[in-house]
Amino acid sequence: MHVTPTLAAPPNRPDTPAISPISAEKARSLAAAAERAARAQGFAIVISIVDNHGNLKHFHRMDGTSSGSVQVAQLKAATSARFPLSSRSLGERSAGLPANPYASLPGFTLLEGGLPIMDANGRHIGGIGISGATPELDAQFAQAALEES
Repeated sequence: MHVTPTLAAPPNRPDTPAISPISAEKARSLAAAAERAARAQGFAIVISIVDNHGNLKHFHRMDGTSSGSVQVAQLKAATSARFPLSSRSLGERSAGLPANPYASLPGFTLLEGGLPIMDANGRHIGGIGISGATPELDAQFAQAALEES
């Protein structure tokens, strides 16, 4: 008996890398814009850009930042990547619920300075987290990056 091979779609393997919805170029552009905004006001910041699953896409730490800002920037970015909300908005929602439930989730922060990244079609593609200034200024630098890019 002769078996004719057929072409089939390759199996969905867990080791196959997923395609990130945010390009490396876009992530670098966002980080550069955030750095410009911070420098213009005399601040050194840490910038974390993640895809919509919270996986790190780009990271930049300006000279003169504290080591604590590294983790905080990553948490802010991950929070806004997993929820299409600013980290501040999530904090406000959580504070209005019994027991402030989002405050105790591991891997999240409710500090201001994390914003969702949307594509031109309004699709949520990631998050940007900034740390190193005040939470309000961190959010301002993140917003400036989103508006410039």
